[in-house]
Amino acid sequence: MLLDIDTEHPEPWLVARVVQALRRGGVVVLPTDTVYGMACSLEDGDAVRRLYEVKEIGPAKPLAIMVADIATAARYTRGISNPVFRAMRRVLPGPYVFIFQASQEVPRIMLRKRRTIGIRCPNSPVVQAVLEELGSPLLTTSVQNERQEFLLDPVEIDEDVGSRVEMVVSAGVIPNELSTVVDLSGEEPVLVREGKGDVAELGLFQ
Repeated sequence: MLLDIDTEHPEPWLVARVVQALRRGGVVVLPTDTVYGMACSLEDGDAVRRLYEVKEIGPAKPLAIMVADIATAARYTRGISNPVFRAMRRVLPGPYVFIFQASQEVPRIMLRKRRTIGIRCPNSPVVQAVLEELGSPLLTTSVQNERQEFLLDPVEIDEDVGSRVEMVVSAGVIPNELSTVVDLSGEEPVLVREGKGDVAELGLFQ
């Protein structure tokens, strides 16, 4: 089911419909500040397992946690150093994924093959409104077809996965811009992927 929403000023009653679906254990597709992502409530174990099933992946596949702010992010990591905190504060919300050592707050199913977790705080009014209304983080993964191509048109997404998710929240066709991924789980930061997020603005790399 396609749900058209104002991407700059999301209508509260439409946000409430999305959150209602999430609270019932649903999987929804949301527009982020990069590509479309499937999402479910991180705190619903059945929904987490269902997200893996809908994406047709196993726990070995890394997923990201979407949070409303850095304070929430800290709950799911084993610590955020002062320099990293300052870097995150400069760029978030924004198109970045930060990889940390995972805390015990992260669902166990996600840690069977790893001890790290990706953290996202997207600059998306829709996602931020959903996070605020839901009151808990979202687990997310990008929407791709069987050829591992990113799906950027909500109509195409609805045709491909609409029967397996509760709704596809439409922001129209969006550009194919991936997030910048930085691994902070070791002693030194590692740039995993340079994407839409400005690496220089982080101030973590010489």
